[in-house]
Amino acid sequence: MQRHKISAFIPVHNVEDIIEECLESIKWVDEIFIVDDFSTDRTIEICKKYSNVKIVQHKYENSGAQRYWGMPQVSNEWVLIIDSDERCTMELRKEIEKILSQNEIKFDGYEVHLKTKFLGKIQNHDRYLGHIGMRLVRKKSYKEYTLKRVHSTLDIKNHSRIRNKKAYIIHIPIRDFRQHLQKIIRYAEWSAFDMFEKGEKAHWYNITIRPFFKFIKHYFIKLGFLDGIRGLILCIIASITVFLKFYYLYILNHQR
Repeated sequence: MQRHKISAFIPVHNVEDIIEECLESIKWVDEIFIVDDFSTDRTIEICKKYSNVKIVQHKYENSGAQRYWGMPQVSNEWVLIIDSDERCTMELRKEIEKILSQNEIKFDGYEVHLKTKFLGKIQNHDRYLGHIGMRLVRKKSYKEYTLKRVHSTLDIKNHSRIRNKKAYIIHIPIRDFRQHLQKIIRYAEWSAFDMFEKGEKAHWYNITIRPFFKFIKHYFIKLGFLDGIRGLILCIIASITVFLKFYYLYILNHQR
C-alpha cells in the first residue's frame, strides 16, 4: 500500500531570513501549504522555489485563527503543523513516515516533542517555550481548536504521541533581541486581553508572587539549571512574561 499523503502547514510573514531552512527540513512532504500574511520581503519568492508549495494569503490575527482558516484548504488528509522558526529533524521525519505507512491509522493526532535552540545550542530541559505539541493531525481536526489570541489549543481526544525522544521539532524563537522583546510585549497584551474578556482580575500576588514561582518552576523543578547560563536566561524571561501579562491586565482592569 502507498503511504498516506501529508501536507505541511506553515503560516508566514516577512521571514525571508529563516523560511528556506524550514522548507528544506520538510520538503519531503507531498504538499507545503503556506498561509502568508501579505509579506513585503522575499518570503514568497523563496517559497516559490519549491515545486510542492501552495501559497494562499490571509490577514494574520493569531496563529490559532490562521490555522483554523487555512487547514480546511490543504490537499491531504494528514497535516504536519510547523512554524517558520521551526525545523523538522530527520528522526521525526522517519517516525512520521512509519505512521503514514500503516494501512489503518487508528489515531487522529500525534503529539510531537519540541526542543528550543537558543544561541546556537539545543536546550534539553527547557519547558517555558514548549516541550510538546499536537503537530501531526488529520485535516478535519481543525474543528477541535479552542481559539485564543495566544496559545490556541488543539484538543484531539483520539490521539497518541511520537515517543522517540530523538524525533523532535527544533524551535528557534529568539534570533533578534529587539524583535524578541516586541514579541514578548505583544503576547503579554494578547494574553491580558484574553483574561480580561473572561472577567479575570490582576491581584497583587499575580504581579509579585506568580513571576517568582514561574522562575522556580522552570529553573529548579523543570531542571532549567542543567542548561547552564542559557537555561537561566530563558527562565528569567519566563518570569518576566508572567509579570508583563498581569501588569497589563491590571491596566485593563483599572481603565474599566
